[in-house]
Amino acid sequence: MKLPNMFLAGLGCWLPAPYPAAEAVAAGLYDATVFAESKLRGVLVAGPESPPNMAVRAARTALSRSPGGAAAIGTVLHGSTFYQGPEMWSPSAYIMRELGITGASGTEIRNGCNSMLTGVELAAGLMSCRPDGRPDILLTTADNFNSPLLNRWDSGPMGVIAADAASSVVLSPTAGFARVEAVVSRVYPEFEAMARGDEPLFPPTGSAGRRIDTVARAEQFNERVREAGGTSVADGIAKACSETVLAALGEAGLQGSDLRWVLVPNGDEATTRACAMDPLGLDVSRSQWEFGCGIGHASSSDQFIALDHLLRTGQLDEGDHVLLFGGAPGWSTVSVVLTICAPPTWTEDR
Repeated sequence: MKLPNMFLAGLGCWLPAPYPAAEAVAAGLYDATVFAESKLRGVLVAGPESPPNMAVRAARTALSRSPGGAAAIGTVLHGSTFYQGPEMWSPSAYIMRELGITGASGTEIRNGCNSMLTGVELAAGLMSCRPDGRPDILLTTADNFNSPLLNRWDSGPMGVIAADAASSVVLSPTAGFARVEAVVSRVYPEFEAMARGDEPLFPPTGSAGRRIDTVARAEQFNERVREAGGTSVADGIAKACSETVLAALGEAGLQGSDLRWVLVPNGDEATTRACAMDPLGLDVSRSQWEFGCGIGHASSSDQFIALDHLLRTGQLDEGDHVLLFGGAPGWSTVSVVLTICAPPTWTEDR
């Protein structure tokens, strides 16, 4: 989808301190062999912070950096992967109340690690429906993986170690520091069971008190594929990811060589290469993979944490093109192409 007028007008992140991966190995939490292979340095751990309050902190920063502020927000979309608070409750409404946003629409997006990028796509359609006086859309996301139901140090395949963080972005139809050039999203349901494995659909895992073991689920799915003589799961997912990445570039009228940076979910180097960098013909140094080794996989915040880091450290200039890519079990893929209009003024105090 080629977008006519949508800009990133504000961006904010809230990051807790990282827990050193070496200490996790010494404590028996993290496998020493995996640690040696992954090059992971640390994982953000938030302690008892609730995800909605983490999202509020990130949103306050994003709103303070957006010219219209909270008064221009007509819609709030909150994305999440893990538990947000009481079940049968609305975290988006809580976030709106805390931010003092009234008279606006809002809802929660549950598209796993693609929730924020999916929010960008949904915002493109919603923006044209809002009154002229409140055209901006606020996206928030936050996750805290401290739970007895999940071992963050063994929480996912492909080098995924779950991290806690929050991010927020203000989207505007008028102006901002980056223009959204194109968004492409696709779902590959043939890989749906990779995140389900042999788990029953009812009762839900959490309510039944069962441990959430995404690694075991992926292994169960992989075994079924092998027994059926199907295509390698890793190869199939890499193909799905590359299709979405290349389609977004095509919509934006760009080539891989036009990209200054490619921002992907924080995982292992091999997956980063296979799913994004190799299809684009780019070296992994054009991603923020090494930066992500000090963060862990912060759910749907990864790409926006990296974007904030690049802006604050002066690694983006006017006219630069950036691709934000996400893949989430389901299997869904989303690619967003940005062009930097001008480095925002809030980076001048770096």
